[in-house]
Amino acid sequence: MLRRSLGTRGVGIAVVHYRRVIRLPALSAVLAALLATVPALASADEGDILVQAGHEGRPASCAPLHVKACNLGTGAGGELERRWTPVVADEATRVLREHGYTVVRRPADYEGRDTVRAAVFLHFDGATACASGASVGFPDTTSRAFVDAWKTRYRAWFPYRFVGENFTENEHKYYGFRKVDAPEKMLIEFGEMTCPAQFAWMAPRLREMGDQLAAFLMEQVPR
Repeated sequence: MLRRSLGTRGVGIAVVHYRRVIRLPALSAVLAALLATVPALASADEGDILVQAGHEGRPASCAPLHVKACNLGTGAGGELERRWTPVVADEATRVLREHGYTVVRRPADYEGRDTVRAAVFLHFDGATACASGASVGFPDTTSRAFVDAWKTRYRAWFPYRFVGENFTENEHKYYGFRKVDAPEKMLIEFGEMTCPAQFAWMAPRLREMGDQLAAFLMEQVPR
């Protein structure tokens, strides 16, 4: 139906009914905005080796992934364990990938259950000053040869105490072991951050630790 109206100059103009059009942002832009508010969640993956940096991503990752025991790790001398472990993990990952290995690189918290040939979980200890040192933890399914090979290599390089294996329940039953299918799984404590002498020795050698770890893994998981 047409109606007549007067324009601003007194000239008759036609008025018609019209449908209002609301312009919406492109769907892709809307989805991108929504996804930006959700923490990135890693899904299950497969590869040759899994390398997890202990405590990496915390505390931010704890609430979204419903982590009840949000252990932030140890620290000393203005440094934090959760800043050291990614340095070692990233260097080991770099070397392994350069040699053709498929590496599943994980932070402390993630979704899914991975499948690999070997999995290592990297940490530094904290204790009463100089009461601890390097150690390892592993489930019963991990081979003796895998554990002994690491202990032999690391003890020849690390000039401080090696305090043992599975000497705490948390080492023996580390939560990360349940998140991966692998014949070889091992938690590695590289040394005690809260011991001043060990701290001073380790701090400039984090990438060398990654190189040591990569060399060990390439020996134990041949391509």
